[in-house]
Amino acid sequence: MEKNFDFDRIGKRMPYTTPTGFFDQMEDNVWKEIQREEAVRRHKRKLFRLRSIIGMTAVAASIALLLVFHPGRQDSGLLQVEQAFANLSNEDQTYMLEVYQDDIFIIE
Repeated sequence: MEKNFDFDRIGKRMPYTTPTGFFDQMEDNVWKEIQREEAVRRHKRKLFRLRSIIGMTAVAASIALLLVFHPGRQDSGLLQVEQAFANLSNEDQTYMLEVYQDDIFIIE
C-alpha cells in the first residue's frame, strides 16, 4: 500500500453536474404547484359552501311553503267558524255582529 496516500482528496469531486439555476428553477416550480393546488382547494371549499347554502335555503323554503300553504288548515278553521255562525239564530247573529263591530282590537 502507498504511504503517501492523501485522504483529503477522496470525496471532493461530484460525480454529476447540474445546469446553472437548476435548483432555483425547481424551487419556483414547486412553489407554483403548491399555489395551484391551494387555489384548487379554495375553489372546492367555495363550491361546497355555495352548494350547502343553496341546499339549506331550498329546505327552508320548502318548509316555509309547507307551513304557509298547508291545504285545508286555514280554510277548515274559517269554514268551521262560518258554519257555527250560520247555526246561530238571527238574533244571536245580529248581536255578534254588533259586538264585533264595536271591538277596538278587531278594528285596529
